[in-house]
Amino acid sequence: MSRVNVSAVLRTLARLSAAEQPQKLQLDLTKAAGLLWQGDHEPSWRAITLEQEGPQWTPVWWTALRQARAEVEHLAAYDALHQEDRVLRLGWAFLTGPAQIGGQRRRVCLPLVSRPVRLHHSSGLNYAYHVAGDAGVFPLIDDWARTAEREAALAPTEEWITETLRLAGFEGVPVVRDDPKRLISGDELVVAMGAGLHAGEPVVKTEQGTALFDWSARKGLDGTAFAALYDGAVSEPDAHDEPISSALPLSHSQMRAVEHARRARITVVGGPPGAGKTHTLAALALDAVAAGKSVLLASRTRNAADVLGGALRKAGGPVPVLFGDSELRQEMARELSDGLTATSNPDQVRELDRVRRAAAAAAQRVERTAGGSLSDEQLAAEARKHQALMPAHRAVAPKAFEAGVDLVALRGLLTPRTGFLSGLRTSWALRKARGLAGADDVSVEDLAAAVDAASQTAAAVRIGTNGGTTFGELRPLLSEHDGASRTATAAWLREYAVSRRGAGARRAVAALAKALRSGRAARRRGLAEIDSADLVAALPLWVGTLSDVEDILPPVPGMFDLVVIDEASHVDQPLAAPALLRGRSAVIGGDPRQLRHVSFVSDQAVQAAVDAEGTQDLRDRLDVPKVSLFDAGAATAGVHWLDEHHRCAPHLIGFAAQRFYDGKIALLTTHPSIADVDCIDTERVEGDRTAKGVNQAEVAAVLAHVRKRIAAGVRSIGVVTPFRAQADALEEALLAELTLDEITTGGVRVGTVHGVQGSEFDEVVISLAADAKPGAWRFVNDRNLLAVLTTRARRQVHVITSAPEPPGLIGEYLRHADVAPVETAGVEPEDAWTASLAAELRAAGLTVRTGYPVGRWRVDLVVGEKESAVAVETRPHPSGVDAHLARWRALTHAGWRVHDAFGSRFGDDPARAAVELAQELTGRDFPSRRP
Repeated sequence: MSRVNVSAVLRTLARLSAAEQPQKLQLDLTKAAGLLWQGDHEPSWRAITLEQEGPQWTPVWWTALRQARAEVEHLAAYDALHQEDRVLRLGWAFLTGPAQIGGQRRRVCLPLVSRPVRLHHSSGLNYAYHVAGDAGVFPLIDDWARTAEREAALAPTEEWITETLRLAGFEGVPVVRDDPKRLISGDELVVAMGAGLHAGEPVVKTEQGTALFDWSARKGLDGTAFAALYDGAVSEPDAHDEPISSALPLSHSQMRAVEHARRARITVVGGPPGAGKTHTLAALALDAVAAGKSVLLASRTRNAADVLGGALRKAGGPVPVLFGDSELRQEMARELSDGLTATSNPDQVRELDRVRRAAAAAAQRVERTAGGSLSDEQLAAEARKHQALMPAHRAVAPKAFEAGVDLVALRGLLTPRTGFLSGLRTSWALRKARGLAGADDVSVEDLAAAVDAASQTAAAVRIGTNGGTTFGELRPLLSEHDGASRTATAAWLREYAVSRRGAGARRAVAALAKALRSGRAARRRGLAEIDSADLVAALPLWVGTLSDVEDILPPVPGMFDLVVIDEASHVDQPLAAPALLRGRSAVIGGDPRQLRHVSFVSDQAVQAAVDAEGTQDLRDRLDVPKVSLFDAGAATAGVHWLDEHHRCAPHLIGFAAQRFYDGKIALLTTHPSIADVDCIDTERVEGDRTAKGVNQAEVAAVLAHVRKRIAAGVRSIGVVTPFRAQADALEEALLAELTLDEITTGGVRVGTVHGVQGSEFDEVVISLAADAKPGAWRFVNDRNLLAVLTTRARRQVHVITSAPEPPGLIGEYLRHADVAPVETAGVEPEDAWTASLAAELRAAGLTVRTGYPVGRWRVDLVVGEKESAVAVETRPHPSGVDAHLARWRALTHAGWRVHDAFGSRFGDDPARAAVELAQELTGRDFPSRRP
């Protein structure tokens, strides 16, 4: 039973949502990138109403007028610069002219029908529309059921326009057939009937407050993830007690996150850029499905939702349902259709489960074999260390050193018994152990030491019989079996998800398929008519934006077993509430050190809301302007931190790692080939920031650099600046000076730091757009902003600035850029064998690094230069077999070549080992240093 009044918390968030300042509406869609008026254009109407019939969307071809080619190219280039945002829209029937909006007279140009499209150029004046999302009626009508009716009745007629406007409260608006650009400045509000291609969509704020008030009156809220978030996370017994067998490869910290999510009502996963947060969220979602659970994954943006859906799709498990307005949903239509109509054969499920378990068992056999050899190496090392004591141990327990003795059983007899008659049972076991070991009445301690010595001697004999320890065959075999296990797990999971469908779920399949092919409003109505339990049984994985969740999914408390929310540090609590209410447990992922959500709710409004609803005890948690969803989750459950970085070179991530993440990032990308590579350069230009916030000298420098990098073959370039005015100026220059082919070939994107959060590029060009005057630097030096700005590049950063010595953190970053990185430091060997072997290899003329850091691991030796460098293991990992195998997997996943040089293979002779190892690693003969 919840200890907090969940309904009161919801009403508090509803009040705070209502107190939020309304978003600025984009009322004139000609301002973004212009409007290409197509008029009565059959291909445009066909693209707006197109339904998918095959596995892929059919392109709609059309020919542009010669005089319109420049407009078409401009819109296509604008779309290319904002590829992830899907800004290009094909609209129809534009409400144009003066209108009363919010009590003010405003100029509007808004399509009554709009659909996201991509524009592809063939040759000459030939172009094709590619549908990129749902067609929908502009939300002037509050009743979504009526909106669905208007979508279903869509027709290119004046009657349809008139009735739609009447339902929206616009009576008697004339319908004309003219270009809206000529009408927007007129004296009369009209509808321009025809099609037009434009960029941008109207921003209409969803009324979250009303929805949350409605939720507060529902029953069954105490069992939701929302209640757990504010009541304190309570762990539940983990009924899914099988070892994790993931369809995705997982690092140590990622595995721990999956384990925690199995049993906790609230799990918070944090991590720096490149830590694999999305990868981890996908893995734990699939793990939940393997336990028979349903999962909803939600994010703040459509692009992030597509990334989540793509990660799930890449894993090869159950096909996720992308229920919102997603371009990826269209690309996955055939797969999803196959999944909806599929039926499961119980024999097939059992066979795939058998294959999955067999693949996992094969990997475990390799682990056991390698583990046995590693344990023998550890025991043999102890035997060498205590060689002088061996005669005494033999004298104590002579039979223990004989061949064929079961030393494990013998050691077990020496373990004290507990429970009923423990003393008597311990004496009997000790008497039996003395007999088996041939021991007299010696102390338990001396007998145990002798048995251990016998185990060490036996291990040394096994190693000698095998000619020493080497894993040249086992390492690639383990990698092969790991991959086979993941593939088999994904195949079983896909079939298992289908097998869970009962009769009700099968009845829901047809309705679900129809709903997913419908427009947004009709899709909401269709999903509402299906029983929610049947809905999630039909397909257990659902992906959408947080806005999609409330707008489309039925309002059923605890509809999903698990809700996963990404980008949570950029999400406010009212926006996340509808998703949390639809789940019974939740995983919240994000990075609190990057840009946070923006709120304009005042402290006075927060206090008034908690006072009105009696939620003063949660005042700190409900401080919506300051406390993001991630913060609220961390206050309840703590943060499971992903501490390994998988993305870019040390020079690129080094500054952020030290300044924003306190040096707590373990870099899996360290390697001699990139450890000392300079990945950041600075270009200083003479320029000033104008009163409008634009630095034209930097704009020109950015343009020249982007052109040079496109010509050099770079295929992913992000142009980023802290300031909106500079971003607009950069966009204008790139559109004016670069061809569409250059923009698409170079993968050029442009935006503010806020706009590119969550994106990454091969190369990033930064325009700081500030000069010697101090005013703008306070904004630039925001820690969260810089944590994003300095971590978007995978390979190279080029900074352009007009300031000789920028102040604050950004100045420190440029000084970091100006200093060439140095070789990653290692540590001296802890054991004599590794130290001696390193010395012999150096004497042979090879470059050798010791204790080389890779992620959370240390590699005993790294031999060779740059790309030819090889990781060499010289002894078992000091933390045991599990750690050694985990290091194998981490190095393999990071792309290392791994070799071994255990002393047992070379008769513990470092000189011999150096000669043989040098030949193995380089393929060249090296002379022995023996006289």
